[in-house]
Amino acid sequence: MINLNNNFSLGKRLRELRLERAMSQEDTALSADITTAYLGQVERGQKNVTVFTLEKICSALDVTLNEFFNNTENDSKKEIDEISNQILFQLRNKSTAQKKAVLNLIKVAFSAEKGQNK
Repeated sequence: MINLNNNFSLGKRLRELRLERAMSQEDTALSADITTAYLGQVERGQKNVTVFTLEKICSALDVTLNEFFNNTENDSKKEIDEISNQILFQLRNKSTAQKKAVLNLIKVAFSAEKGQNK
């Protein structure tokens, strides 16, 4: 079992990562091959988790154990809001051409919005 000091909340970190990826507890639990109830209890700090199970959850969230525990207040992700994190997650593993296409769509959308606000 993993026992951490009071400065780190394993459940809070799991929930934070899950929400950043716009994943439900059900989707995450299914991908990690655990029950939704158990994941909820872990997130609320009601249940402990083994390293093996944590690794399965991290894999479902597409994060390494190192990335999971390496969460510092100076992390640049802390400065980005949740919606922006979800956008970045959706762009992960996309080609440069696909990313440029999305950027162009964003620019067009903001340009149109700017024109309507005049």
